[in-house]
Amino acid sequence: MSNSTITLQNRLNFCSTHGDLLPLSGVGGYTDEPGLTLCNDALSDLISDPNDWKFNRVEMPMLVSCPNKQDQLFAGATVFALNFTGTNPSTGWFSQGWGIALANANGIVNTSGTVVVTTLENHRIPVGAQIFMIGNVMQTSGGGGSSASFYNSTFADNGTSSSWSGGWTVTAVTGNTLTFAATAGMNSGDVMGAPGITNFGYLTSASFQEMNNTSSPPNIQPCTAYRELPRVSRVANPDSISVLADLGTGVLKIRYHMVPGSTTWGAQMVYQAKAPLKVSLTDTWAPFPDNYQAVINQALLYRMYRYLNDPKADSEYKKLLAEIGKIQGTDATEATDVHLQPAESLMDTSYWGFW
Repeated sequence: MSNSTITLQNRLNFCSTHGDLLPLSGVGGYTDEPGLTLCNDALSDLISDPNDWKFNRVEMPMLVSCPNKQDQLFAGATVFALNFTGTNPSTGWFSQGWGIALANANGIVNTSGTVVVTTLENHRIPVGAQIFMIGNVMQTSGGGGSSASFYNSTFADNGTSSSWSGGWTVTAVTGNTLTFAATAGMNSGDVMGAPGITNFGYLTSASFQEMNNTSSPPNIQPCTAYRELPRVSRVANPDSISVLADLGTGVLKIRYHMVPGSTTWGAQMVYQAKAPLKVSLTDTWAPFPDNYQAVINQALLYRMYRYLNDPKADSEYKKLLAEIGKIQGTDATEATDVHLQPAESLMDTSYWGFW
């Protein structure tokens, strides 16, 4: 949550003093306009790539990879199988992960002690596999007051080894569902599933955790967050990831590079939440905390002068960029090796004769 108490109207009043006290709301008989639009535009200017605001960072729940599958759908919850000892004629292993359907679409339903999990795509988890789940939220609690904790597994690292606990054995499967028997704390009538990722703005960083590794600390590999990645057929440990598309329903399409192989990885992604849409001048400037008032003022001044077709708009925009750089200057002293970049060079090096 943001420590924001300053209202949109408060900052519009400030801007009006720089614009010969011209009204910025109620113009032409339109309530709150153009001020409300100016404020929303200012927020969009501030929350845009490459600005990486710490107060606006969101960590996604872990998405677990599936062997030989480059693209996965993800809505914030995953079901995955680890170290299954059954026999697969073609591969011999079953460790894999799949995105769980949204809670509001009955992603998980408990009926008389039988739990049915629906995945966003046709899964490959076989009967007899031990599965784990993470990221689920409760939609409807059945009699007895079930909570999401009973449907989510736990990862623990005791300093000597690490492991997942709280799993279930699959008793039946179809193309996009799997079934297991309810355990203690689960009640008939429970409905839950993925929360949905509805505030995704842009990916800023990520890492991979090896899921079948029980070392302490667990084996974690850094990776590069890309805006977009090409389709490939090479199977290897992935070194990068991208959110290829926001499907607009709370479901994201994730792409790895390379295509994950028999080693199962848990992708831990961090993103900037998109700018919220303000609906009233009594709203605050959240997610920006009050101590970021200077950059809010400058963003709104730039938008005001642009609205007024004032030539000062260009110079105010330059001041805005300088103000952003000044405020983020503290972060510049912190070393980082994570970044977001295009998957391919924007420069045609062969044309310029570099090599």
